[in-house]
Amino acid sequence: MAKQLIVVFPRLEAKRAFNGHTTSTFAELLGISEDSVRRRLRGEVEFELPEILKLMSFYNCTFEELFGREEIMRPMVAMG
Repeated sequence: MAKQLIVVFPRLEAKRAFNGHTTSTFAELLGISEDSVRRRLRGEVEFELPEILKLMSFYNCTFEELFGREEIMRPMVAMG
C-alpha cells in the first residue's frame, strides 16, 4: 500500500510548488542536503531559525505566510 502524503506546511508547499522550486532548490538555499530538506518538510526535524529567515527572505513574505495555520487562509466573505 502506498504511503499517505501528509503536508505539514501547506503554505510553504504551495509557495514551493507555485514557483517550481524543488528540494534541491531548498537544499542549496539553506546549505543542507536534500534529505535534510525532506525531513524538515515532513516535520521530522524542525526548521532552524536561520533557515526560516532565509525562506522568508527568499519568498519575500512573513512567517505567517509560510508557516501559519491553515484556517487563517480562508477567504473573507463580504457582508452585504
